Order: sequence, then structure tokens, then C-alpha cells
Amino acid sequence: MRIALLALHFAEYASRLALALSAQHEVLLVLRSGNAQDELTDDLRARLHRNVTVRSIELRRMRDPRVLGTSLSINRILRSFSPEILHIQETHPVLGGWTFLAFRRHIPVVLTVHDPVQHSGGLSKHGWQWKIVTWFRRKASRVIVHGPRMRAELEELDARIAGRIDAIPHGILGRAGIDDDISGCEPGTFLFFGRIEAYKGLRYLLDAGDVLHGRGHVFRLVVAGTGSDLERHRKRIASTAWIELIDRYISAAEVPALFRRATAAVLPYTDATQSGVSAMAFAHSRPVIASRVGDVPDVVVDGQTGLIVPPRDGEALADAMEKLLVDRGLRDRLATNAARFAMEKLSWPRIADVTHGAYRRAFDSH
Repeated sequence: MRIALLALHFAEYASRLALALSAQHEVLLVLRSGNAQDELTDDLRARLHRNVTVRSIELRRMRDPRVLGTSLSINRILRSFSPEILHIQETHPVLGGWTFLAFRRHIPVVLTVHDPVQHSGGLSKHGWQWKIVTWFRRKASRVIVHGPRMRAELEELDARIAGRIDAIPHGILGRAGIDDDISGCEPGTFLFFGRIEAYKGLRYLLDAGDVLHGRGHVFRLVVAGTGSDLERHRKRIASTAWIELIDRYISAAEVPALFRRATAAVLPYTDATQSGVSAMAFAHSRPVIASRVGDVPDVVVDGQTGLIVPPRDGEALADAMEKLLVDRGLRDRLATNAARFAMEKLSWPRIADVTHGAYRRAFDSH
């Protein structure tokens, strides 16, 4: 099968999917150059160019009228490849909509929706832009989401999509394979990683740290990344000795060392659908402490691959972190299970296989 993947965002996710699909199929991958530069390691980029036809484009701002020229360039790249199926990572309709419209009448178009509804503070469900997003989802041959709760949420948002949604897990990120070495972490080190927005719940993690400190525990919280929510907590962080702040974008090459340091990754999200951070943690044999939101508990299985706590509850989060501080056996057990889960459920060959099944269903419905 000749498969074209268009990923103007989520470059690493799409690249690893493209590599896995290339074992059985001819694959074209179209990436946004800036996103690829940020997310792809030199090793991953080299593997891509050996096995996949890769094209990169410069992406203009949506309000720049020249963005139409970018869309036309994408369409020319795709037509020269003559794909049998087009798989798009959902983006703003202005960026990918022209390509969607140009190809949907001729070949099946599969759409991966990473978030049925944008996180808090995102796109309103009542505006004209939301209506356009919904229309494009409705016109896709198949829609892929990353878990059963996301599928149910999408069906609730638009019943006309029901029956055409495939729930496929989010594959591992950050490594080509699984690092099954559970040793080497810095004892009592918890990692909060990624873009720091309000829904990521940094406030509640800081509350949990205060609780642990009050209980007399010795630990370190590594906050690695930057984002709009960081500013409101900067003074609190600066006055706290047990926090190490890495206030910048973390390159792909730096990610493995950060996760190897950690006893566990902490995801105190207030709302979310799934998380690539948990996929990174599992790839490095690190358990995850996460809030019970979206499809996160289907991956971070409470007591097996990590610990689940209620959202917006600093006390409960502190209790979970404390368990890993005082029980090394539990930490090692969760770490081993996390690596096994990644190898069995989140491996890219498996993801590629079930994604190919979605492609076949797209052909049947086109």
C-alpha cells in the first residue's frame, strides 16, 4: 500500500508511525520543518531518510495569505507520490483543509484526532471554527483517537461519526526501543516535563511538594519545560529549595537523560485526553503518577504501571509520591511493568498493524 502521512504537528509521533509502516508499505511523510527540527533526534532523522520518503515544508502563519501557496506545495508533493491513502494528523483547517478537500474524493482520508476538544482555554465548541473542525471530522473516511474514552467523547460531540472511529494507543516516544534498565535513577526525583500550560496542573504538584516537605521527606522535583502557566508560579518555585527548574525548550537529544534521572514522571493534569509524556516515561522504564482524566488511566494503570490520583488534589498526589519514596520495591515493580506494557501494548510494530487495519476499513467505506 502507498501511504501518505501529513503531519504539520506531532512530528515524532508521525515519524515513528511512518517507520513502522515502512516495514510493509511504501510511505511518504510530509513534516513541518520547524516541528521536525524540534522533535526529531539525528538518529531518528537518519533512520527516516533510509526507509521513508520524507519531505519538509516551511509553514507560514495562518493569517499570512501565502499559506495557500504552502497548501498547494503540499498537494503537489502528495500528487507526485500517488498515494492510495492519506493519513492526516489533525491541525487547524486553514493549514490542512485544502489538502483534505483536494484528495478526499479520490482516495480515503484518515484523520488522527489527538484531542476531541481542545484543553482548557482552547477553541470554543460554539464558534464558527469549531463547526469547521467538526465538518472535516465528519467527512473523513476513518477517524483515529488514542483511547475508548476519547472515542466516546467524539461520538457524543457528533453522533454522525459513530462507527467510523478507531481507538489506537499512543505509541512510545523518546526512544527507538525500550530502555529496560530500571536502575540509575536519582532517588526521590520526580519529573514534571513538557509544555507548561494551566491544564498540566503544576499548581497541584507544587502543593503536593509542600505536603511532602512538611512530612519531612527528602526529594527533588525537576520541572523541565516552559509555557504560559510557568510565570504565575515562578516566584513560588524560586523560593523553594527542593525544585530544580529547567526553564527552556528541552531538545529531543536531552530527553533520555532527564527520564533516567527520575524515580517517576508526574502528570497532575486537570483535564486531558492522553499523554505523550507517559509514553516517554514507559520507554525509559519509569512509572507515572497521573490524574484520573481522559484515557490516561488506560495506560497508567493504577498499581501496575503507575499510580492514579484524583485531579486537583495535592494531598492525594503527595500520598502517591510518598509511596514511591518509602517503598523501593513498589517503584521497581511499577517500573518493570511500565517497560513491559510499552513493549507489548505501545510498540510501534503493533501500532502500525492496527493502524493498517483502520486503513483497510477506510477503503471499505470510501
